[in-house]
Amino acid sequence: MTEHHMTTKTELLADIQRTWDALNAALERLTEQQMTTRHDAQDWTVKDHLIHLTSWERSAVFFLQHQPRHAGLGVDEALYLNGSDDEINAAIFQQRKDLPLVDALAQFRDVHGQLLKLLGPLTDADLQKPYRHYLPDEPGEGDGPSAYKVIYGNSAHHFAEHQGWIVALAGNA
Repeated sequence: MTEHHMTTKTELLADIQRTWDALNAALERLTEQQMTTRHDAQDWTVKDHLIHLTSWERSAVFFLQHQPRHAGLGVDEALYLNGSDDEINAAIFQQRKDLPLVDALAQFRDVHGQLLKLLGPLTDADLQKPYRHYLPDEPGEGDGPSAYKVIYGNSAHHFAEHQGWIVALAGNA
């Protein structure tokens, strides 16, 4: 994740909304065939990218609910704690690759709504609290990143990152 310094909830929400809108505008231009039949080098379709984004955003929802992020991702705790991001992503892909597009899109929108709802009552001070505040029993050294960074990295930053790949993938003949 690139370094991004959130200073306010207003800034975080604006960044999330901007990248969400841009990603959804790109998705609206795609056909079902473009979303489900074209594969990238990792054998992912646009639908698989959406499932991936949903899984990681769900992990941020679980984080804010003080629930283990591995449960939000749907992977074993050992894999989450000891595996690489590529291994975690491969497990998510294998578990959900057969999910119908309509369900993938519904989950994508539902999880995003859940995140926004959880962010609603939080204050700037809440979002400045460290990872350890939200998940005190999760192994790791130190307090970890701020909630701002966890949420930004699993929403706005992630949306922008995958939008480029999605557009490129959908454009491949």
